[in-house]
Amino acid sequence: MKRFRYIFLLGFLCCLAQTIASGQGSFRIGAGFGIPELLNAGLGYSTGQLQLGVSVGSMPVKDERIISILGDIRYHFAGRSAYTHLRPWFARLGVNYMRDEIQSKIDCYVYLNARIGREFNLSTRVGIDLDAGAIFQLVKNETRKTPPPGWSLNIHFPVFLSFGAGVFYRF
Repeated sequence: MKRFRYIFLLGFLCCLAQTIASGQGSFRIGAGFGIPELLNAGLGYSTGQLQLGVSVGSMPVKDERIISILGDIRYHFAGRSAYTHLRPWFARLGVNYMRDEIQSKIDCYVYLNARIGREFNLSTRVGIDLDAGAIFQLVKNETRKTPPPGWSLNIHFPVFLSFGAGVFYRF
């Protein structure tokens, strides 16, 4: 996990240096809640009507360690905002990695995430975004730490509802 933090920080610094040097585009930092990104913090970079983003999330659950890592792209396509050149409506496509560890096992998932959403710009820098759609399970890997119980219910749902809400700051 330390390696991911260093890669994330290095990538952020490289993008920041490129933006400062070119003077184009804008960054945003944000925090929110969603499925599958959980309670999360992230950063994004926009150029034109495209926005690239990454976020890391978790959920404080007793006796369980959950982490979610999301990379996504947004295309802003409709409406107008008085505060920014970005159109407020967007389509969002992303890939999410989730790792869920409990006492008896570790589950790892990869999801494809597709949503439609809207930004509500409160000023040139601050806003709220809401989105909804679906996530599609691409990969599930289970590692057992202890033998499975004698009886277990194994229900598999490859498609789930997905939603998110957050606040952001542009700089």
